[in-house]
Amino acid sequence: MIKATALGTALLLSLSGCSSSDGGATPVGTGKVSFTTWGEAYIEVGLPKDAFEDGWSVEYSRFLITLRDVKVAGADGVVAAQMAKPKVFDMVKAGQKAVVSFADLPAQAYTKVSYQIGPVDAAAELGDGVTAADRDDLVKNGASLHVVGEATDGTTKKTFDWYFSVATAYENCKAERDGKETDGVVVTSGGDDVNQLTIHGDHLFYDDLAASTAKLRFGNIAAADKDGDGKITLAELSAVKLATIPKEKGTYGTGASSIDDLGAFVSALSRTVGHFRGEGECFSKALR
Repeated sequence: MIKATALGTALLLSLSGCSSSDGGATPVGTGKVSFTTWGEAYIEVGLPKDAFEDGWSVEYSRFLITLRDVKVAGADGVVAAQMAKPKVFDMVKAGQKAVVSFADLPAQAYTKVSYQIGPVDAAAELGDGVTAADRDDLVKNGASLHVVGEATDGTTKKTFDWYFSVATAYENCKAERDGKETDGVVVTSGGDDVNQLTIHGDHLFYDDLAASTAKLRFGNIAAADKDGDGKITLAELSAVKLATIPKEKGTYGTGASSIDDLGAFVSALSRTVGHFRGEGECFSKALR
């Protein structure tokens, strides 16, 4: 039997980097995790008519959104890092936009990642493409999301200018990484794990609140413009009962909710725009 010398034992411990004097495990280095946001081509460029069931197309001119409370936590739920202030972005501005970065985190997997889309306040930071006047307008309207755009079916044009005041938490975010669905983020020693909070602008025109088979429709929204001024308001949408929409124009899936009008339906859809790393999913929870 070969006996390890004291010097050899010390050297082994030093090389392993995973044992402490009390026999417990210690983290191997620290790293960084960063979050960006992107609205994809559907917000930056528009939704083409072949994306819709009824031949309409949509272009956004503004898509202001307030991101807040980005959190990174371990499997035990203990928060390792949290965003200090909300930040407002205009998703129409092209490209990735920086949200927040957390440095000097112990290198490990953080399986619980969450963020919120909620009403802004005067202390909110200004992201790419946003002015103080934009933030003040959101504050004035108590809004978390402001979308402005134009739709056409080739002959008729309609515009919309909608404020949504909903507050939604997107929790337990997960997405595919290297071909495998992965919960949260992974911080590596000396690395920067960059993760995208993806905003899906097409969701506002879905005909189902939950089904993966939901289709995009704008014709029923356009038909809500009863005064014929070309501007579709949320009040006009709220006047349209889902039960009165002809079946040949499409049916609207409300799941277990009691929603019965088109305005409430679109507002509920606004809670579904948040995703993670592209098509990755988070569990959404209404905060108000």
